[in-house]
Amino acid sequence: MTEKVFKDESLTNPKPHAYGFSNGHDNPSRLPYDPVEVAISTDGISWKSYYDVEDLFGVHCYDYDSPMTNPVDNWQKINTRDGQIRTSGSFDSRDITSTWMIDGNNESEFLMLIEELQNFFMIRGGFWIVFSREPTYKYRVVTKPIAPTYFNEKAGTFQITFNNYTGVRESVGTSLEIFDKNKSFFSYGMGIPNKDISFGSKEKKFSIYNPSSVDIDPLAQHHYLKIHIRGSGSPTLTNNTTGESFTYNRVLTSSDELILDGVNPMINGTNDGINSDHGTISLVKGNNEFEISGLSNSDVSFEFYFIYN
Repeated sequence: MTEKVFKDESLTNPKPHAYGFSNGHDNPSRLPYDPVEVAISTDGISWKSYYDVEDLFGVHCYDYDSPMTNPVDNWQKINTRDGQIRTSGSFDSRDITSTWMIDGNNESEFLMLIEELQNFFMIRGGFWIVFSREPTYKYRVVTKPIAPTYFNEKAGTFQITFNNYTGVRESVGTSLEIFDKNKSFFSYGMGIPNKDISFGSKEKKFSIYNPSSVDIDPLAQHHYLKIHIRGSGSPTLTNNTTGESFTYNRVLTSSDELILDGVNPMINGTNDGINSDHGTISLVKGNNEFEISGLSNSDVSFEFYFIYN
């Protein structure tokens, strides 16, 4: 289960608040800024805020740019036809530019803080990042070279650019965690309708709502989607909205759990695609009308992250 991203503020460990500085200390009349809390995770489950790193005291993020969607279209020209034909489209990678302030007590401390800031963000293989201004969204990123501006031997600003190489952002929590009031994974503006919705059902016919701004497609886009199935019998799950279906040929007992993990069926934690019809399930934006047959006492739940431009 996903951990809470930002820790609760306490009297024993207060978070930093507005402090007086401007770009280069060159404009004392400017209002002070509240720093932006930033947390990172390699797996999207366990999170660490730079506030939690004692060696980063004196380092603060005070601004970042929310990235804009970067669409890429491919076109084909046919000589006998006017214009062009759009053959495909996708979202390209995009940059998130953040600005940091380091203010050391002396030159040695300043150099140490620079090193610790690099150690925090220079992670081989990429990581997830969350900003406190958008606490319910995460971005998959790699860190680009850091650009410094030095004021003197003990202070400076640093521009850190993160490349969101997936081209999209995701909800921090999954559909099965989104309404956990202890973790603050839900916010308005996530596309979740103002009505009772559920991401699981014990009925034979039911609806699953996808609030994302894109379809959830584990086959073509390798999106995270786990469908948990329990009951007795040999189930066939059909998304009547898309026409897709998945059938498991072995007979389940009440103690079994079948998970369609993306495109891979697993029974009680073991891969078992050989006993399926290799069908796949995706979720279109909005309502998806499902039906399950061949299973008594069925209990089906959908675990996925919401994906946004």
